Amino acid sequence: MDDSLGPAEALAARETHLARTRRRRRSRILAVRTALGTVVSAVLLLLTGGPAAAHAELESSDPAPDTVLTTAPRIVSLRFSEDVSAPAGAVRVFAPDGSRVDSGRVETDGGRVTVGVGASARGTYLVAWRVVSDDSHPVSGAFTFSVGVASAVPTGQAQATDRGLQVGLGIGRWVGYVGSALLVGGLAFLCWCWPAGWTTRRARRIVLGGAVLLVVASIGSLIIKGPLDAGLGWGSLGRGELAREVLATTYGRATLSRGLLALLLGLLVVGRSRLSTRELGGYGALLGACIAVSFALAGHAAAGDLRGLALLSESVHVLAMSVWLGGLVVLVAGSVWRQPDARRVVLRFSSVALASVTTLVVTGLFQTWRQVGTLAALWPTTYGRELTVKVCLVLMVIGVAAAGRQLLRRRDGLALLRRSVVAETVIVLAVLGVTSALVASEPARTAYRATVVATLSLAGDAVRVSAVPAGDRRSRLQVDVVGADGRPVAAADVRATLTLRAESIGPLPVALQIAGPGHRRALVSVPTVGTWRLAVTVDGETGYVSLPIR
Repeated sequence: MDDSLGPAEALAARETHLARTRRRRRSRILAVRTALGTVVSAVLLLLTGGPAAAHAELESSDPAPDTVLTTAPRIVSLRFSEDVSAPAGAVRVFAPDGSRVDSGRVETDGGRVTVGVGASARGTYLVAWRVVSDDSHPVSGAFTFSVGVASAVPTGQAQATDRGLQVGLGIGRWVGYVGSALLVGGLAFLCWCWPAGWTTRRARRIVLGGAVLLVVASIGSLIIKGPLDAGLGWGSLGRGELAREVLATTYGRATLSRGLLALLLGLLVVGRSRLSTRELGGYGALLGACIAVSFALAGHAAAGDLRGLALLSESVHVLAMSVWLGGLVVLVAGSVWRQPDARRVVLRFSSVALASVTTLVVTGLFQTWRQVGTLAALWPTTYGRELTVKVCLVLMVIGVAAAGRQLLRRRDGLALLRRSVVAETVIVLAVLGVTSALVASEPARTAYRATVVATLSLAGDAVRVSAVPAGDRRSRLQVDVVGADGRPVAAADVRATLTLRAESIGPLPVALQIAGPGHRRALVSVPTVGTWRLAVTVDGETGYVSLPIR
């Protein structure tokens, strides 16, 4: 400013300079908000790219499994419980000599998948299928049908899940969770609990490192997902058609959006000098919430009943996890402990962490109820066992966190608290590892197939019926006729039929085979999933048992 100016002129010049500075600042903020709004709008369009479905199950097919046809079909059709996407080679049909006779052009219409077939030879055909349900999980299976007469089952090259790709995608999910914690949680910690930490290089590197991890994890997951869905190997990485198929799914759009959001938030952190801490915190909260939604849309929350509530719960769950773990990492790896206001910062974060843990417990209970359904499904299923391990780890970390809060009441507690925070961080990272595995496992609610046991009183005897699941749409049925003295009764006539009233199918006869006095058994195979009514007739008297078959 010119020193030759008088007091009045100097004051006017200063006011003019301040006004210009405020206008430039408002212009920069407006530009940031406009760019932010544009990117968020584009991301929301990507995230809301279509309806979601539940974990898909094959309900029926045409031809039906194990049927013997008089003429060869021209089309093989599969109907799933919900909408699916079909990667390359989703349905393969093998002739009795092992050669492929499908056209290779698979068409999807919601939950119906069809492929043309050029079959003519007599004998047994193998249909191997692999589709992707809208919760991002590949689902596969196989069945046979025959033309004219049954023969040996042909051997075909069925698509299998590459274990290496599966592990790679799991690592990508774990890295993504950690990146979200460092970026979103670290940013929240610096904005809410320790604004002075922005002057610390180590704290800034933690936040920017989270952005890099999240972008890299998103790109890696997109590259791996295509070959994994198609049942291919590492040699198929980078194939353009596979990438396009992934980007057409909810999972692909959500993962791409996550990478873009992380990149944008990282750029805002780099240019933070143009924004106040409050403004940066507001933008961080908005973008962090969108990142959490992208995680929810790429997992189990995107499918099944109560989808809206599930997406909200899962998003809040991921956001709370990020805030908690990100704050812990800054406490452990940052320079907080060396600061004179360390106790005040830790006390403030302690309240945030308590709210995060409470939120995690509430949303976790809802997700457990939704994905498990019944306690009986916990241990028999992979999802249930992994969830049990996660719950044990969460209880452990809550105990460590509670002990840490008690240390804050002591004068020398701050030094002891540091060890507690390190242990807490390590356990939470282990929880994220188990969570990454949970996302890849079929929910216990759909994976669990319960054994049905019932006792009927027919013709003066006790008829014990048991049905054990034996695969897709199959069940091993056992019927025992026992007298009042508990001994087997060689009943004169024992018959059984199956009826599915909801689809007007049946009654279908069950071929019971005599396996001993009073003991009969059969391998039941039905054309469609559902709760069937099993009718058991002993010497002219009939009883009924509900038989869920999936």
